[in-house]
Amino acid sequence: MFVYIACVRICSGSLKGRRLVYPHSGLRPTKDITRQAIFNVLGDAVANSRVCELFAGAGGLGIEALSRGATEVVFIEKSLKIVRYLKENVAGLENVRIIRGDVFRVVPKLTAAGFDIVFADPPYLKGLAPATVEIVAKYKLVRIGGWLVLEHSHAEPLPLPIDWEIVKQRIYGESSVTFYRRLK
Repeated sequence: MFVYIACVRICSGSLKGRRLVYPHSGLRPTKDITRQAIFNVLGDAVANSRVCELFAGAGGLGIEALSRGATEVVFIEKSLKIVRYLKENVAGLENVRIIRGDVFRVVPKLTAAGFDIVFADPPYLKGLAPATVEIVAKYKLVRIGGWLVLEHSHAEPLPLPIDWEIVKQRIYGESSVTFYRRLK
C-alpha cells in the first residue's frame, strides 16, 4: 500500500509540488527544508548535470535534481520494497535509471560514470557514512570538480579523502549535510 505524505514533495523546478510516496516505517526521507538548503548550496551546478543518488529511498534528492534541470539520474537502492515505491515516484519521468543493489557492490561497477553530483543518505550510526565517502572517492564516482553531498548523523566522524575538500557542513536538527568536492 502506498502512503501519500503531503509534506514530502518536490520543492522547485518543473516538477514542483510532485508528491512522493514511501512506507511509514523503515525510511527517513530528507526533509523539505533540508532539501531546499542542499539545492541552494549547489545552485547552478544542478542544471545539465549527471546525478547519482545512493541509498535512494523515495528518490527525493534525485527527483528534485531532475526538476531543477539535471539531465540524468541513477538511483541505487538495496531494498526491493523501497524500490517499488521509488518506481512509483519516477513513473513518467525520462532519463532515470534504478539499480537495485547494495551501494558497496554497485559503486565499483559504475567507475566510468563520472557523475557531476552524487547524493548519499545512508542509514545513520551504522558506519555507512564514512564508508560511503571512502568508496565514492576510491572508485572516482564523482568527476573532477563534482560534488558528493552526504546526509549523516553529526555524531559520525567523516574522512577527508586525498584530492577532496569539504566545502560546507550544515546541521539541520539531528542531521548534518557535508558537501565534498573532488579536486583531482
